[in-house]
Amino acid sequence: MSVPATGNLCASCLRAAGLSQPIPPNLYNDPTIRNALARYDFGTVFVAVRKKAGLSQMQLGALLDLSQSRISAVERGERNIGHIKLVARIAARLSIPAHLLGFTPELDGTLAREEVSWMDRRDFLILATAATLGSSLHPELARLGNALPGEAAPVTRTSLGAADIDAIEAISAAFRRWDMAHGGGLCRMAALAQVQQVRALETASCSEEIRIRYWIAAAELAAITGWLCCDAEDHDTARRLWTYALDLTHRGQADPRSTDLAVSILLDMIHQSRHLWHPLNVRHGDDQRRKEALSLANLAATTASTRKHPVGAITAGFLSDETASCWALLGETEQMRRALGTAQEQYTASNADNTHSWTSYITPAEISAGVGTAYFLLSLTDPAAASAAIDPLTTAVNSHTPEHAHSRASQLPTLTAACLRAGDYEAAAAYGREAAVAVNSVSSQRCRTRLRDLDALAAHYDRNPQIADMREAIRPALVGAG
Repeated sequence: MSVPATGNLCASCLRAAGLSQPIPPNLYNDPTIRNALARYDFGTVFVAVRKKAGLSQMQLGALLDLSQSRISAVERGERNIGHIKLVARIAARLSIPAHLLGFTPELDGTLAREEVSWMDRRDFLILATAATLGSSLHPELARLGNALPGEAAPVTRTSLGAADIDAIEAISAAFRRWDMAHGGGLCRMAALAQVQQVRALETASCSEEIRIRYWIAAAELAAITGWLCCDAEDHDTARRLWTYALDLTHRGQADPRSTDLAVSILLDMIHQSRHLWHPLNVRHGDDQRRKEALSLANLAATTASTRKHPVGAITAGFLSDETASCWALLGETEQMRRALGTAQEQYTASNADNTHSWTSYITPAEISAGVGTAYFLLSLTDPAAASAAIDPLTTAVNSHTPEHAHSRASQLPTLTAACLRAGDYEAAAAYGREAAVAVNSVSSQRCRTRLRDLDALAAHYDRNPQIADMREAIRPALVGAG
């Protein structure tokens, strides 16, 4: 008889986070494991869990937010785990019955999980980690497809061929091109419908080679659709789609592109966390998002280093850029600069052989924007960094082609804000007007939100007549940014 996983922990986390699927229900009934838990000997527990779940030390560390070296030291008995918050986190993520660790049992042993918004889920990072590492690690992942919006398409195909995969890949590429040029607002619903159409092919018969290609093609389509939803400020749907896509990349990890795509999806999730923190209007920032962004960057780095196939050099560079911005959000100057230096080395190593189609948006302009964004985010804690953000951001907005008008529209508000923080009000007023025109030319609620946040920041500077006039000029473009 298995021990019910109850305890003085978050009920939803105990149910949803726990690796309950791959771990035999009687593992924690084993006298050796019980005695180890009573002594807080997590080394014995970690070894047993890894053996049953087939995890490496690095993968277990990613799931528990611990470094591989920390896992190794605990398993060797060189380090202990005693801090109550860390013990509680480990118990939640490994479904360890709480009373075996000395927590008071809860009265309700069912631990039934209520349906909550994915933006409010306390266990979202755990679920994303489980999706990245593999569907068998989390029972909810098997039901992810059913949680996607829209009606499931009827099954009309009984077999799947190479031409079908080519068509799915072409559809994804078309949506990506449209988003880069025009924003995602006008094609989001069409993309959601296509995701359901492609899901209907899951059970079609095909060769193993085609099945692997299907998983990666379906993941790419779900990933770009998630980005379109994020751009429309439908963040809950975006997270569902990205988690679903991460799970598909793990199923298709035999494909050489799988690692690159998984990391690219996590990069989109980092962008979302940063956007939700409202860096242009930091008074409304959610501090949780800063930590969430860095956790996602760490998960992406773990994915890049543990998958069978290597990540592409340009994706690795963009990950380093994003990691730099995550450190900048935390005010960590040296870590930010080291990450930017690593990014430049990785970009230098990129070539056609290690670059995939979904990285087409990572242009020299986008790379410059990454550097400028990092320095701008650092300026929130170190105002002197604002001036260092201006040149790379200016290079970015002046280098974008019409095919990347969406990127230009999203970066102009940041450039304007950097000029404001640096005290260059004339340039800020000029770029603010450009930002309003650019945002008005694309279908992007996310860009409008950034413009609204810029307006909130500019309100602190509008004693300057140039800034006051700029705020009047951008007001018509703020419609729909609420």
